[in-house]
Amino acid sequence: MSSRVGAVALVALLSLALAYALASASGAARRPSGPPSSAASSPSPRSLDGTEAEARREGDREREGLAAAPPASEDYACLVPALPIAREPACARGEAYPACRWWLPDEEVVGGLYTIWRNTTPEHRAARPALVALVLASAREYARRWPGEHVTIGDLDAAGPRHQSHQDGADVDLYLEHAMAVRNEPGRAPIDNYRGLSRDAVALHRARVLDLAKIVARCARGRVLMYYADRPVVDAFRSWFERAGLTSDLSSRPMQMHNALHRFHIHLRVPPDLATLPGE
Repeated sequence: MSSRVGAVALVALLSLALAYALASASGAARRPSGPPSSAASSPSPRSLDGTEAEARREGDREREGLAAAPPASEDYACLVPALPIAREPACARGEAYPACRWWLPDEEVVGGLYTIWRNTTPEHRAARPALVALVLASAREYARRWPGEHVTIGDLDAAGPRHQSHQDGADVDLYLEHAMAVRNEPGRAPIDNYRGLSRDAVALHRARVLDLAKIVARCARGRVLMYYADRPVVDAFRSWFERAGLTSDLSSRPMQMHNALHRFHIHLRVPPDLATLPGE
C-alpha cells in the first residue's frame, strides 16, 4: 500500500515539475532578453511610412520625367519656334495693335511644347505680336532645359470682369502646375505643392520657377514686371537680375510679391514697344 502511495506522489511531483518548466520556457520566450541588435531591429511604423512616402514621391517624379537638377548653364536661347501662328490681316498691312494681333497656336499643333490653361478661352489667346513671340520662345527654351516638362500658358488679352489687367496686349499668366507653390484644381481649394516634400525637393521646384522667370527676363532683355507670391523665388530672382546687369523700364523691382492668387502662376507684363523675337 505504502509503495503505491509513494509512486502516486512521485508521479504528481514529476507532473508539477514538468508544468513549471513549460511555464518558465513560455515566459522566457515572451520576455525580451535585452535590447535588439541594430541588425535585427526594424524602423518604427512612422519612420517606415515616411520613407516609403518619400520613395513614392521620388518614383512619381522619375515616372513623370522630371529633371533631378537644374541646368548648369544660363546660356538661354530666345527663338520663336516654327509653329503656325495665326495673325490678324491688319498685321500684313503693317498696322499696329490692336488691329494687329497674333494668336497662340492650339495645343494640338505644338507637340507638347506647352499646354493652355483650362480657363483660357479661345478669344483670350491673342495679344501683341511681341508678347506672343516672347511666350512661345520662353516655352520652347523651358522645355529644352527641363526635358519632359512644359509651361502652361494662361490668359493673354482678356478684357472683362475676370482681370483688371490683361487689357492692352502686354500681359499674360504663366504656370508651372507641378512646381509652383500651390496648384489650382477645379472645385478644390489650392493644393500646397510643397507639402510633405524634403527641403531639397522644394528647392528644386523653386529652381524650376526661377529658371522660367530668368528665361523670360533674358529673352525680354530685362523689360519685364512679374508678380509671384513666393518670397524665396522673388528674392533670388531680384538678386540674379541685378547680377546679370539687367534693368526694367517698368519697375525698379522686376518681380514683386502679390496676392495669394499669384502663388500658382506668374503674371507677366511687358512694355507695349517690346521688340519681337526672331524665329528659329
